[in-house]
Amino acid sequence: MIWIVVSLLITACVYLYVQNYLIEVSEYEITVPKLAAAIKGKRIVHLTDLHLRSKTNKSYVETVISKTKAQQPDMILLTGDLVQAGMKDLNDTLLKHFAELCSQIAPTYAVTGNHDIGSGKQDQFKEILTKAGVRLLDNEAEVLRGTDGKESLVLMGLSESRNRTNLPKPALKHIELSADMERLPKILLAHRPEYFEEYMDDRTKAPALVLSGHTHAGQVRVPYFGGLFAPGQGLLPQYDYGVFVYKTDRLRKMVVSRGLGNSTFPVRVNNRPEIVSITLK
Repeated sequence: MIWIVVSLLITACVYLYVQNYLIEVSEYEITVPKLAAAIKGKRIVHLTDLHLRSKTNKSYVETVISKTKAQQPDMILLTGDLVQAGMKDLNDTLLKHFAELCSQIAPTYAVTGNHDIGSGKQDQFKEILTKAGVRLLDNEAEVLRGTDGKESLVLMGLSESRNRTNLPKPALKHIELSADMERLPKILLAHRPEYFEEYMDDRTKAPALVLSGHTHAGQVRVPYFGGLFAPGQGLLPQYDYGVFVYKTDRLRKMVVSRGLGNSTFPVRVNNRPEIVSITLK
């Protein structure tokens, strides 16, 4: 009898290790309407919800970086919650190390998540990223050029607040775009996916692609039902993870990543951490 109990415990430990530390790479090909030929085929690596803290194992961060580098990305996009809320000193985390390594691989862009803001040290957080070479899009937009040197794509970043109850209307109101930017296809980095429809309110700024995190894919995934719970969406969230299509324009999509870490609830079940790799078409 004792051997059965021991075997079950070992099996449970192995399962939980796999579910929480064995990173999976999910690859997508996303068609972006009106995308210039000079930027088609570019590869994005999307990382989110790492939730770094003082006790985070450095080897896990190194694994994230190694798998990211193996994708040979043209850019790395970070959609928030890189650190855990409540950190006393962000220098105690691996944030600087992680951000520097990302920047060495490819141009890296980021937005904040609720935990980054909830750390109470958002100024320090932003300074660490900026000094590491990460471009923080704080309600800002940046134009990317293709291999021909022409303006081809706009990256927009939506700033996060600790409690997203004050989303402006339209949602992208504070992101200023020039007339030239409005004519280009756009990718939006926004931590919270539950506002997918609101991100499309302003047709002059509506993105062709939204990248989000926040949900941890529902933390616990139940077969046939999907994610169990996500903040901002509650039980059985509509936008847990994967690719979602905007209801009135099927050419506009959102990719939600399962993320890489845990926050308050420390365990993932049937829900391995994820790196998302996207090839633009």
